[in-house]
Amino acid sequence: MAVQPQQTLLFFLTKIFFLCSVFLLPRVNSVSFTFNAFNPNMGGISFQGDAFSSSGVLQLSRNQIDNNLTYSAGRASYIRPVHIWDANTGQLTDFTTRFSFIAKDVRDSTIYGDGLTFFLAPVDSEIPPKAVGGYLALFSPENALNVSKANQIVAVEFDSYSNAWDPGYDHVGINVNSIVSVAEVSWKSNIYNGEVVNAWVNYDSVSKNMSVFVSDTQNPVFRGIYSFSYNVDLRDVLPEWARIGFSASTGTAVETNSILSWEFYSTL
Repeated sequence: MAVQPQQTLLFFLTKIFFLCSVFLLPRVNSVSFTFNAFNPNMGGISFQGDAFSSSGVLQLSRNQIDNNLTYSAGRASYIRPVHIWDANTGQLTDFTTRFSFIAKDVRDSTIYGDGLTFFLAPVDSEIPPKAVGGYLALFSPENALNVSKANQIVAVEFDSYSNAWDPGYDHVGINVNSIVSVAEVSWKSNIYNGEVVNAWVNYDSVSKNMSVFVSDTQNPVFRGIYSFSYNVDLRDVLPEWARIGFSASTGTAVETNSILSWEFYSTL
């Protein structure tokens, strides 16, 4: 029996519609946002510990000059969970984030600390007890040095104080389940002058590569050349859904850590 032209056309249109629905429609669980400023009543950000928003920026630890700034810890995170990987298919997300911040010495001192991080952690993760100083509001002293799957944390740290486990200089590092960086580069932080720092973090689900680019130049243009990178399969570290955000802490040495802007995009 001959196929009618109408049937052929209907089949063709149905196939086109199916392909468009698969490849062109947005993914249900992808996350995309841009914060050019952080106003107190804007929503979208949750706070833990000493973190708060003020004057359009996220303050990650206590920052008032007339307050005690020592032993402060705080986190600010996006209010929606991010789908990191799919248990049914094993598929990983790609993600890219860009943020700008100021880390500033407030005592006109050459000693300041301890730093800030961009982190991924379980959705119900909270600041552990005693996670001040070099523990960066991510780890407790008891488990910080143990590369334990119980920690379930991946972070990019901007470390301005050299603890016993750190190299002897300010650095940017990638941390996986431990406060000890698995990869790092020297960071000319210039915290004394409080200059704006721009950072990009990219994760490629195919290569399992996490890449970091850092610049303190004004209005930098990212040309795809990263400062350093590390291969990590996020399925081995994080649950399916994760919290993303920033953390910071001080110890006896202090600084203020202010997030000025934040963009994020994931694909899963």
